[in-house]
Amino acid sequence: MIKNFSIIIIAILAYVPYWITNSDFNELVVFDDSQTIKELKDNINLLDETSTSLIKEYDELNTDYELKAFLRRDLTLIEFNKIRRLVGNYNTNKSRIEIELFQKAKDLLPVVVERRLLLEEKRKLYSWLIPYINIRYKAEYLDYIRTDAKIFNEQKDVSTDIISKQEILSNKVEIIENKIQEHKDYLNESIKIVIETKLDEKITNLNQNETFKVLNTESKIKVLNKTIDKVKLKLNDLEDSNNLNWSWALNNSWTWIIVNSNSNILDKKIQTYYIAVEKLEEFRNSLK
Repeated sequence: MIKNFSIIIIAILAYVPYWITNSDFNELVVFDDSQTIKELKDNINLLDETSTSLIKEYDELNTDYELKAFLRRDLTLIEFNKIRRLVGNYNTNKSRIEIELFQKAKDLLPVVVERRLLLEEKRKLYSWLIPYINIRYKAEYLDYIRTDAKIFNEQKDVSTDIISKQEILSNKVEIIENKIQEHKDYLNESIKIVIETKLDEKITNLNQNETFKVLNTESKIKVLNKTIDKVKLKLNDLEDSNNLNWSWALNNSWTWIIVNSNSNILDKKIQTYYIAVEKLEEFRNSLK
């Protein structure tokens, strides 16, 4: 009877490769990064819903069929301890394989092997428990195995899909953020070049101005020092204004939005004045 029971269990679990093979195609979909950010978010939301549904299904299964309910009532202490060791070994192996599974999913690598290994651990546990199962509950136990293996595989399939899609989504967002930053850096550099070019023109015009040209070096330096002091004073005012605006931004979310848009303009002005100070000081030092 026990031998026939074992054959039935092995036959049921022979369907596991079929479930896995169907999941192979899913990996091609998961690793496809051509989806838009919105599509990825929508897919993740749907997978989260599926995951919640599977958890509920699994909970309902174990409400109806507690694994221990299928065990013989005449188990000895030695047999009971052996069952505990078998379940402990299963949980240890399962945890180890799951760590590899989820890491591979995060690295966007195929996880078919790990899913097979997890189901193989399930198969071994069910087989090891056969000598301790009450034959009267054979049909219920086999039904439990079928359903549990199916839900277990689907849960791992959904979990790895979620992890992989979240990683693809994160990568896409990072790429976009990098492109935005690159564009911002490019604009800042372009603005800096324009500012420097205009200031160079103004300094050249000043140097060629007849009124300035007739001054001796000491007088020229005095004129430039006064100009530099005025620019620095204005720069301090702008920086104080910038700090004041940000303090308001912390107290009022609506102000934050306004300040955020104005802050870019203020930052550009501050940047301009810093460049002006630098250029004027370079010009002044060249006269010494």
